[in-house]
Amino acid sequence: MKQPAPSLSAGISIRQLFLLLAVLLAVVVMVLMRSPNKPNDPLPASPSPSAAKSFSVLATPKAALPNGSGLQSRRFAVATSTATHQWAVADARDTNVIRQIAHNELEYQRMVDENPRILRRQLVYRNETTAAVLERAKASGEAVKQLTLPGLDGQEIPFTISRADLEPSQQSGTFTGQLPDRPNSMVTLAFKFGREAFTVVSPDDGIFLQAWPREPGEIILTSFDPEKYLPLPGGEPIKTTNTFKLAQ
Repeated sequence: MKQPAPSLSAGISIRQLFLLLAVLLAVVVMVLMRSPNKPNDPLPASPSPSAAKSFSVLATPKAALPNGSGLQSRRFAVATSTATHQWAVADARDTNVIRQIAHNELEYQRMVDENPRILRRQLVYRNETTAAVLERAKASGEAVKQLTLPGLDGQEIPFTISRADLEPSQQSGTFTGQLPDRPNSMVTLAFKFGREAFTVVSPDDGIFLQAWPREPGEIILTSFDPEKYLPLPGGEPIKTTNTFKLAQ
């Protein structure tokens, strides 16, 4: 589970990291809530310019990218795989790769701007999404108490669920929890159908991960330096709806 990552300095506290986690969760939840109500529905209309600046959301119309490549699922060859995940071989910090995985210019620019603040970015294919796990559990009558998320380069990270907020259909919602035996860790996951996003912070293991949704069953996973990632662009926390207020 352990991977090379920066340790926390005196300037970054656990509380600040958890505030970062709350900000990231609020953002990805809003991204997912703007995603299609059905897996194959077209993406909704563009947000207002102010919303686009604040969120750089994924769920905007598919616009022409710099190379006009268009969107393609499972675009890259697989470097490593397990029963539940596959890790693409491409370096997703490369701007040529970003052009091929971004939905539109806004997302392309967001990832390019994010590059200096992250350590790695990798496209990961999820063979078994959270929605699929819940559907199987629902059929068997069992409660889902633990999920397994992908780390980088073939790593898999289990997390124990402490809180669930699910829609009646169980096809969308959020989970919060921790890594097993890691009281200083925190994990949040939001999903809607096959689209998922999550954040994992575990200072004891040097794990600082943020996953953004791409297509159903695909995530764009980043490993970040908390010293660089904590200061958000523009300085102020991103404002959310009343449902996802941040503790000030």
